[in-house]
Amino acid sequence: MSVIEKLSVISDTITKVMNFVLTNEIVRPDFDEYLSALSAQNVDAGRMQALLIPYIAERRLTKERKSVVTIYRENVENISADEQEILEGLSQSFSSVFEIRRVLSSGFEFYSLINEMMYKVLSLVKMNNYRGITPSQYAVCRIFPYRNEYYLLEISNVVSSINKDEVYKYAVAKIIERPEDAYENNPKKLKQIEELVNDFGKKFKECFGTNEVITTNLYADNIINLFNIYCDEGIMPEKQEIEENIKQIDNNRYFTVSDFKNSYSTFMEKSLEGFSSHSSTYDIGIIYDDELGLFVIPFYQTFGKIFEAEDYKTIQGYKDCIKNFLENDKVPANIIKKLANRYSNFAERINKILETNYTLDSILNHYKADSIEKKIFSSASVLYASKAFEQIMTTVSKKEENKTDEEIDYTNIGRNDKCPCGSGKKFKNCCMDKI
Repeated sequence: MSVIEKLSVISDTITKVMNFVLTNEIVRPDFDEYLSALSAQNVDAGRMQALLIPYIAERRLTKERKSVVTIYRENVENISADEQEILEGLSQSFSSVFEIRRVLSSGFEFYSLINEMMYKVLSLVKMNNYRGITPSQYAVCRIFPYRNEYYLLEISNVVSSINKDEVYKYAVAKIIERPEDAYENNPKKLKQIEELVNDFGKKFKECFGTNEVITTNLYADNIINLFNIYCDEGIMPEKQEIEENIKQIDNNRYFTVSDFKNSYSTFMEKSLEGFSSHSSTYDIGIIYDDELGLFVIPFYQTFGKIFEAEDYKTIQGYKDCIKNFLENDKVPANIIKKLANRYSNFAERINKILETNYTLDSILNHYKADSIEKKIFSSASVLYASKAFEQIMTTVSKKEENKTDEEIDYTNIGRNDKCPCGSGKKFKNCCMDKI
């Protein structure tokens, strides 16, 4: 098959899938709902195509959570072998934040800031459509594999190199959102993360004597910082330091924490402020899973109390808490299994609260299918191995280092708080003596 023939059959197949979405009685109602959620019911043809691409790539429908490509295959007859290959490629498409290294006559050379790999990507349209795109710029793109080559499905945004810091923030935010994107197509990165998870798991148990630390959001940052210092510098925290940062809340209850609702543009600033900056107080579980790494889970103890209490209705927000743990992608199947093994009434109480009739297996298959189907490491573990995250933290540290003593606000800093100079150390072990 010639290059022109290959591009033609790819474009034709994509067009057929798009038309299927717009006409199929199963998919079209869901797509209309998707458009409504985006307030994009009345858009022109170009914008519609731009919305169809991520919808086809990411949407899951029916109780079995089938992809649009799977539903297309099940409902369309006489799909050729070439089209089947393209459909398989589309099902493996992925979006990333790329640095544009070279502009070629037929495409681009991209470096992914997320999975740290180089890609030669072929364009499905004439390159003059991308006039103005130059090396050293950054692009948010979706690409897919087909016959040992990668093809460009869309460029949703192009950013100047002047805004490098913002691009790296966005890349890190994408890793936090979907940590698997950082290693699924990079065996070397996968091995690095596996080794890191294994090493840090041993250190977590050495540091705390357990794989589960329960405290409140006011002290969680300190616990995490103690662990980071032990990993980075080998300084084992004193037992008293750990104990003074493990606190229990007076009343377990679940509620919405508005501080979690951060946009990509502000998430890094919010993250650096830490859990202790939140206006409300709630319990947090800092859990180390031997297979998937470090998880920081708000309301972890409250969730457990729902199964411990004789009358679960005494736990304020119990139903929303159950739904949040089951529906939240950041709580993996491994954590749910751990809790189910701890509480013999786990499935029974969930069924009573949600008015369902699930077995544990059906709970996991219904709510945690993604983390059962593939290995999804914790965001924290993936960030430890991320060059994009390292770049961001280096930038933050340089900004802090350039501050004069007069510019640093040392007021109202507790001796066990992080030092405001940006060293990452506790105030008492850093600048407290200078004041």
